[in-house]
Amino acid sequence: MSSVLQTDIGTYRYITAINKAINNLEIPVKQKHVRLAIIGTFHEQGAQTFWMAALRLPFMDDRIVAWKLCHVVHKVLREGHPLCLVHSQRHRKELDETGKLWCHLKEGYGKMIRLYTTLLMTKLDFHKRNPRFPGHLGVTNEELESIGANDINNYFQLSVEMFDYLDNILELQTAIFGSLDMSRSNSMTSAGQCRLAPLIMCIQDASRLYDYCVKILFRLHSSLPSDILIGHRDRFFKQFKELKQFYQNTNALQYFRNLITVPPLPERVFAETAQLPYAGGVEDLRDARGGCTFRRRRSVRG
Repeated sequence: MSSVLQTDIGTYRYITAINKAINNLEIPVKQKHVRLAIIGTFHEQGAQTFWMAALRLPFMDDRIVAWKLCHVVHKVLREGHPLCLVHSQRHRKELDETGKLWCHLKEGYGKMIRLYTTLLMTKLDFHKRNPRFPGHLGVTNEELESIGANDINNYFQLSVEMFDYLDNILELQTAIFGSLDMSRSNSMTSAGQCRLAPLIMCIQDASRLYDYCVKILFRLHSSLPSDILIGHRDRFFKQFKELKQFYQNTNALQYFRNLITVPPLPERVFAETAQLPYAGGVEDLRDARGGCTFRRRRSVRG
C-alpha cells in the first residue's frame, strides 16, 4: 500500500472520528472517538484538519452539536499536539459567534454553550499570553518559578489571569448543575451525562489553577504589603467556597465515581492577614491538599 493511500485512509479515519464524536445525539461524547481525534492531531502535528472537519458540522443549527463541539475542542486543547493551542487561536471568532448565537436561549444548553465558548476563549487567551503552560496546565514547581522569572509583577499578573480562568470554570459548572432536573436530565440519564461530561476536564483544570494560585499568593504575600493584596485575597476566598461546593456536588453524583477522583480541599481557610496590618509577609500558606492558611509573620524589630 502506498504511503499516499495510507495517509488518505488515516485522514479519513481521523475525520470520521471527529464526525462521530460531535454528533446530535444527547448522549456523552464517546471517548474512543475523542481518542482517535487526539491521536490524529499528533499524526498531523497540529489541529488544522481537526478544525477543517469540525467547522463543517451543523453546530450553528443544533445545540447538541454545538455543546459537543465545545467538549471535543476542550479535549483537543488539553490533550492534543502542543500546536493545537497555536492553530486554534485563529478560530476564536467561530467560538465567539457560536456562543453569541446560542446565548439567546436563556436556559439549558443556550446558556451553557455561551459559558463554555467563553471558557475556551479564556483558555486560548491564557495560553497565548503564557505559552510555557501546556494545554493540560501541568507544570512543576521549578517550571512555575521559571515562568514567574522571580519578578513579582509577573506573579501578580499571572494570578489575575488564573483567577479569571477559574471564574469561567466555576460559572460553567454552576450553569451545568443548575440545568439538571430530577426527571429527564439527571446524572443517571444519557441526557444528564451529556451535560455533565465536560466537568471532568473542568475539575482537572480547576485543581491545578487553584494549587498555582495558592503558591503564587504565598510568593506575593512575602513580597508585597498586605493591603495591596486585598483584592487577591477576596477573589481567592470567594473561589475557594465555590470550588468546594463544586467538588461536593460532583462527589454526590454516582456518574463521576469511576471517572475521576475529586481532589480534597481543606475544611476552611483562615484570612488573618485580611484584618491585620502588614508585618513582613505570610508565615504559612499550605497547599490545597493539606489545608490552606494565611498567617501573619511576626515582625522583627531591632
